Amino acid sequence: MGLGIFLLILGAIFTFAVRGDTSVVDLQIVGVILMVAGAVIVYFSRNGTIKMRTVKTVDDNSDPQRPVHTVYETVTEKDPNADY
Repeated sequence: MGLGIFLLILGAIFTFAVRGDTSVVDLQIVGVILMVAGAVIVYFSRNGTIKMRTVKTVDDNSDPQRPVHTVYETVTEKDPNADY
């Protein structure tokens, strides 16, 4: 996530603080691109480590007189080593 924040800050500096123009590169456009890339990195570092899955549990149906009982459960798992 540190890289994303760094790119956001660097992009903001290029977009809003630097007024120099070169014939090769438009620094304001480079700044916007860096800010978008930084925002994407921050978003995925915060939300990319969360996994959701559905668990289906069916009771033992060896007795034909007993109805089958099915339970669907949504489980959310977070990576314990992620920086939150």
